[in-house]
Amino acid sequence: MYRRNFITLLVTATSSLTFIPRQIFAKLHRRPNLHDDSLQQSGRVTVRSEGLRINQAVQLMTSWGYSFLSMDDFAHALNFGIYTNEPKKKCVLYVEKDRLTFTADNTFVKFNDQTLQVPLESIWYNEELWVPLTYLVQIIDTYTPFSVSYDPDQKEIRFEPADVNITGVRIAAKENGTLIDVLASRKFKEKDVIVDIRNGWLHIDVYGAKIDPASIKSAATAGIISQIQAFQMDETASLSFKLKRKVLARDLAFDETTNDFHVNLRTKEVIAENEEREKIKDELEERKKLWKIDTIVLDAGHGGQDPGAIGYSKVQEKDLVLSMTLALGRLIQSEMPDVKVVYTRKKDVFIPLWKRTKIANDVDAKLFISIHCNSNPSSRPTGYETYFISADKDSKAKDVVLKENSAIEYEASQDQKRYEGVNFILATMLQSENMRRSQFLASEVQNALKSKLSKIGMSSRGVNQGPFWVLVGATMPNILVETGYISNKYEEKLLRQSTTQKKIAEGIFNGIHKYKEDVENAI
Repeated sequence: MYRRNFITLLVTATSSLTFIPRQIFAKLHRRPNLHDDSLQQSGRVTVRSEGLRINQAVQLMTSWGYSFLSMDDFAHALNFGIYTNEPKKKCVLYVEKDRLTFTADNTFVKFNDQTLQVPLESIWYNEELWVPLTYLVQIIDTYTPFSVSYDPDQKEIRFEPADVNITGVRIAAKENGTLIDVLASRKFKEKDVIVDIRNGWLHIDVYGAKIDPASIKSAATAGIISQIQAFQMDETASLSFKLKRKVLARDLAFDETTNDFHVNLRTKEVIAENEEREKIKDELEERKKLWKIDTIVLDAGHGGQDPGAIGYSKVQEKDLVLSMTLALGRLIQSEMPDVKVVYTRKKDVFIPLWKRTKIANDVDAKLFISIHCNSNPSSRPTGYETYFISADKDSKAKDVVLKENSAIEYEASQDQKRYEGVNFILATMLQSENMRRSQFLASEVQNALKSKLSKIGMSSRGVNQGPFWVLVGATMPNILVETGYISNKYEEKLLRQSTTQKKIAEGIFNGIHKYKEDVENAI
């Protein structure tokens, strides 16, 4: 009995001893009691962004050694949207497509629908919200597309779009039209930029560019621009501007002192002399002829002694692709009678790879389409894909490139010597202008095939790039279509069916037709 009471007393005493130090510890480590009276002005901090062309000072306040920024001033410096709920002492900062919500006397911060906690609460002072600088920078840097850092010694906040080299656009109405400034953090060359007008939209496609589409789309419109869209593709950034009316001319110019470039859309022009007017009209007609897609060369892969890939049931690639190519040619001639169709082969004969693009160059073709079937040592891979030429290739393109380039083995020795010493990188650089158009054509064809073949269970493997010898030397946009895997039992069965071959021909045709419309509408 006495022993039990002693143990109870000991436990109680021990509990009291552990409780009291915790209370003392908590008091010693309690966060400073921040309130509006504790804020003191301590100069300014500079918000700097080379990409966004921003260099603006913002007032800085301190409380108990911690730095705080006015949410209103910070948003104004960066041209971000802000909403303040004064009764609830709450602010919402709109960082492009993201929302950051801070509340006075609260350590919880909402990033979109996610709740975060920071060590310091914000302070409501002078009818506005002041937020802890360090944690504001950390949240934006961690959770948004921007790269943000703070240098307390220099009192400078560095603010840049992350992993982008085109940082924004500025649009201004001028007396004779509209000027679009494209702001860049690296130098682009004229060959990197394509300017087209298609279906009432001005398209600026920049090869090698990286953008934040949301940032581009948020730019203010002016002049004849009513809407902005932006898209990031693998190798190209596309900036699109909706036009209120037609333009007389478009001019591309590069700034020698900065990385920026400009597109001037002229909507007013005075031509005093009829002779000058007729001269310009003739030049436009010649330009239309130059870009009009009036001749297409269709290339059925392999042929003759080169069977191509051998299918699951021993069917030969050369026979399947010839059937598809002829079906595509008939469709083009039927639906686009103004287009001349030229075949590299219309029967089972062997044509050297180098000669196929020579045929296209000799007839001044505007497109070159090479059609193939895919294969793999494994019977599992499936799907169709479209390639454009590039010196680069990813790992999944390696086997396809090796297979298609192996046709060289069937060529005569004198023909094989043509490939010796040829620098593939230099060869593809000569096609840099066509390469971007080829990528656009490949995208249109792949999308059109998807709408046809997804209904029969064939899957898209996307648009890819690789060093195909059959495309080297072409002086026009060119693509290679892998229509499906004949090494796969199910797909080989589909590819042998005339109904599937018709769907493939229709898909490629629809892609060509869409590309032709877009290009010719831009003339």
